[in-house]
Amino acid sequence: MSPTPNTAMLQNVFILVLLPLVRTRNPIFFPCDNDVNVTRVDCSYRPLVHVPVIRSNTVVSLSLCQTKIQHVGQHAFSGIPNLQTLKIMWNCLPGSWRALDDLSCKMEIHDDAFKGLVKLHFLYLSGNSLTSLPWLPESLKVLDLENNHIFNINNPFKAPNLEQLLLSKNCFYANPCNQSFYLREGVFKELSKLKNLSLGYNNVTSVPTGLPPSLESLDLRENAITQVLDGAFANLTHLTDLNLEWNCQRCDHAARPCFPCPNNDSLYLQQNSFYAENSSIIFLSLRGNSLHTFPEGLFRPLSKLQKLDLSDNLLAYAIRNGTFFTELKGLTWISLIYNYQPMMTFPELILSPHLGNVSGLRHLLLSGNFFHTVSRQSFEVLSKLRELEVLELRMNFIDSCNVSALRQLPSLGKVDLSQNMLTFLPHCYSPSSIHASQQSSQNQRLYTLHDFPDPPLMLIDQRSTKSDLWETPDKNMLEMWKDNVSKIPTIWDFKNTFCRHKLTFDLSQNDILFLNKNVFAGMEKAVCLDLSYNYMSQTLKGGIFYNMKKLVYLDMSYNRIDLYFREAFSELNTTLKILDLSNNEFHFLMRGMGHRFEFINNLPYLEVLSLANNGIGMRIDKRLISKSLKYFYFAGNHLDIMWGSNGNNYINFFQNLTNLIYLDISQNELGSVSPDVLCNLPRSIEALSISNNKLNYFPWENITVLINLSHLNLSQNYLTNLPQTVIEFGSDFALLDLSHNKISSLPENFFTKAKALRYLFLNHNSLKQVTHQSLPPPLQNGSALHKLTLHKNPFNCDCVNSGFADFLRATLAQIPYLTTAVHCEFPESLQGKSVLLVDHRSCQEIYGSLAFLFSSFLAVAFTVLPLLKHLYGWDLWYCLQVLWAGYKGYSHLPGSDSRNHYDAFVVFDTENQAVRDWVYNELSIHLEISGHRRFSLCLEERDFVPGLSCIENLHNAVYSSVKTVFVLSNVGAAVNGVIRQAFFMVQQRLLDEKVDVAVVVLLDETFPKLKYLQLRKRLCRKSVMSWPRNPRAQPLFWNQMRMALSSDNLRFYDHNMSESFI
Repeated sequence: MSPTPNTAMLQNVFILVLLPLVRTRNPIFFPCDNDVNVTRVDCSYRPLVHVPVIRSNTVVSLSLCQTKIQHVGQHAFSGIPNLQTLKIMWNCLPGSWRALDDLSCKMEIHDDAFKGLVKLHFLYLSGNSLTSLPWLPESLKVLDLENNHIFNINNPFKAPNLEQLLLSKNCFYANPCNQSFYLREGVFKELSKLKNLSLGYNNVTSVPTGLPPSLESLDLRENAITQVLDGAFANLTHLTDLNLEWNCQRCDHAARPCFPCPNNDSLYLQQNSFYAENSSIIFLSLRGNSLHTFPEGLFRPLSKLQKLDLSDNLLAYAIRNGTFFTELKGLTWISLIYNYQPMMTFPELILSPHLGNVSGLRHLLLSGNFFHTVSRQSFEVLSKLRELEVLELRMNFIDSCNVSALRQLPSLGKVDLSQNMLTFLPHCYSPSSIHASQQSSQNQRLYTLHDFPDPPLMLIDQRSTKSDLWETPDKNMLEMWKDNVSKIPTIWDFKNTFCRHKLTFDLSQNDILFLNKNVFAGMEKAVCLDLSYNYMSQTLKGGIFYNMKKLVYLDMSYNRIDLYFREAFSELNTTLKILDLSNNEFHFLMRGMGHRFEFINNLPYLEVLSLANNGIGMRIDKRLISKSLKYFYFAGNHLDIMWGSNGNNYINFFQNLTNLIYLDISQNELGSVSPDVLCNLPRSIEALSISNNKLNYFPWENITVLINLSHLNLSQNYLTNLPQTVIEFGSDFALLDLSHNKISSLPENFFTKAKALRYLFLNHNSLKQVTHQSLPPPLQNGSALHKLTLHKNPFNCDCVNSGFADFLRATLAQIPYLTTAVHCEFPESLQGKSVLLVDHRSCQEIYGSLAFLFSSFLAVAFTVLPLLKHLYGWDLWYCLQVLWAGYKGYSHLPGSDSRNHYDAFVVFDTENQAVRDWVYNELSIHLEISGHRRFSLCLEERDFVPGLSCIENLHNAVYSSVKTVFVLSNVGAAVNGVIRQAFFMVQQRLLDEKVDVAVVVLLDETFPKLKYLQLRKRLCRKSVMSWPRNPRAQPLFWNQMRMALSSDNLRFYDHNMSESFI
């Protein structure tokens, strides 16, 4: 029986109050997590229905996000008086965000719920569908009320120390309120310290009045503001960030539901809309307001303006001839993206000459303005921007560009020409010329050194998804990895490190078919070059990048580059450090074509190389040679073919990469790694990734040859067990990832020598039992291990494994999802519950009691039994025989009654599939096949004689059977004719022969209160049986059924009623 909500709450209170008294460390406030100093408690993502009772003076932060809590009482936080940060977010989502199974949720917060929290600074209440505000403590600094139903605010906010107020998304298309957002003028009068106010996505129709002068940031995005009156922000002299984007939306380029102003008008701006004496505005966003132009003098008061976002407007002509640029002399960043004129592509980009007056401009974003080339006049304007660092011309349909003209910009650091139509083809270009230039090389491509079979017709093209870029410190990547051993750098990390603040040209996603050295005219000083996602299908011979004397990073991924000649990239042999040739599988998948990687040895400064996702599997060089390569990405190829059963041709493939630090051979369809392969890897390897393969074997004993190995990733494989022997892990071995395998146990000796292990990932395996002896030494002595993952394993939580729960409570290692996903699978009574619920003390009590009872029983048995046997042996045997005979009851010997051919005739609704399945799969098997007494059953579909009428067969079955069993179900209220006629015949036998042969089996728990069933239960209760839902009660049911079929019903009649009945 499931516990009531009140019972569950009392249990939670008991656990939360008493656990701090027990010798525990992690976690203290189960089922919530806490940090080591017990200052932060996280109860998020748990099925809590009440605020847990926590009593602690050290807790300063509590998170109750995404739970089932619907009510916050008056004294919910009385036990944590020093609370400073409280998050109660996303517990009752508003509008269309609400889950279908939670449509009726309603969050209620008592008015005085936060009254005792006199030190509360940060209160987050977003995503709770609140309609009103509770009492707020005066100490509050940050209040988050986003994604609620608060759209009519009349009463002032009585929180004088409030600095940040978030009210966005309380009334918009995904959370409709069907009215305008209303703010009474004086609601902010007491917020003299308010700095940040967010009112976006609220259907606000005008700029609010009465805003506090202390505001520094104001967000009014995606509202219904149609005009900004003169002096709307005149009193906001401290305002630095103003966001007015998407109020009069441009709908021909909208990615979400679009709401334009009436008649598709633009946002109406007056000359003094942004006027304020000594204005402090640094950032202004007017994005997506359908603006065509600006009134003269609009930006003149904004003397401190540095960043201006004018994207997604209709400023195509204003960009060409606008004079408003003269008012933006202090600007350093401007976005003019997606200001194209509908249904028009200009032949060339013409920039207003007044843009040249913005001499301090550093970032100029001009993507999405749709033109074919940049005019000479525009380059002259750009040449005046001496501090320009970033020029973005992405997605403009540019088919030609004089990059050489950009040499006049001394500070230029990045030019983005991606997603255009650049080809860089000469005017005399013809396809036959390129074909002729490549023909000579293609004729040499038949690889004849070895006669390997052809590769499979279908090779999986595993393309890696490039993650978003992020900023990283400009320092050596090897040092970064050693500082954070749990994170191996990707090739994008190297790009960010080597290319930040360096001249970069992005030519990706264009129509470049063929490269020659004239393509890169004007890019001679480039440090980084991105040519990915083009259509290049050529054999590189060298000389193409001859003029690029500073090139460090080169990305040619997602093309059709043919790597055959050793001269490829040879002109970059003094500078190139990072080369990305991933996803160039086109030529590698051609049957019979050979490939060579000798160019790698000719790049003495190359440190990072990616050949990932190329389908490389055969007809290549036997060895790769490089003394400089440190990071090699070889994922998504076919080492399963190279290291397969075709010999040892590629066993030494990586051996001569003598300076290699990191090797990624994941996604190579490997079923195993042989000892020879592991022994022939470079000794310098510090990190090895073999994840996402099909490994069912790994040569652990040979791992000692990799003396510098510190990181081994074997996740996403099919490993089932670990060796029982001691493995000699190196002194620097720090991380082992075995997650997402099928490992069922941890041998006691496996981790004995892993004394430097700091990260161990065992999640998503089949571990049932983990003993203290099987854990690595750092876990046993608490010295070094930082992180251990155990979630998503089917742990056995019986008393044998009770010590594991104690270890989890006491360990200093970080264990993610300890209280939410480290669950018991066995025994069934604890299934789905946390392993922390296992208490070793209860197990000791159980073992002690059982031992006492067992020893007492043995003492009594060995003392009394011999004496009883000597004195009363024969009498005891005779009594047992009598009792056994009475228990078995009377039954006819087989063949003693020739009239009854069957022990029972089973009557049931043959059209009810559930009843049919029960009769054939349960009743028939248990009575006819299994058991010490086997019965002969008569079934309509099996034993009725063909040719006889239904009534004749029914009559023969009833009168030829000892008992008639009626199997009834509540599904389908109507009773068919066969059951009805059989019932009448049984009643007739009762009247004629004084024989009660009826046995009723009810398959459903609830059944209509039929008068016959009620009477029969009173008269002969043992002839009416119900099929139990609990599987443990089913053996008792079959025993009762055999008794009912073997015995006369008259013996079971209630004698208080039977005398007058028969």
